[in-house]
Amino acid sequence: MPAGVADIEFLAQYWALTWARQYAPVAVFSDTIRQLESVASANLVPQSTVDALSGAYRAYRACRHHLALEGGPERVAAELFTAERAAVGAIWRETFEGA
Repeated sequence: MPAGVADIEFLAQYWALTWARQYAPVAVFSDTIRQLESVASANLVPQSTVDALSGAYRAYRACRHHLALEGGPERVAAELFTAERAAVGAIWRETFEGA
């Protein structure tokens, strides 16, 4: 599993939509970081999980912006972001596979 930007965005949207009916504030924001922060604020997802996802998301986006400014490729080497990818992958599996 790649465990990249799209996976973090999907997790944030999934959680927001899952709990929007019971906790309306989680559906207020459309951006990924604030969606993640809102599910943590409502104690629906542990803050440590949100911190890991937010940190990875910011790192991925910063790299993407840097590469875009330099005209570089959209994908990076698999060796980059190994810790972030492992964390995102573990959160994904825990969320969807109950691992």
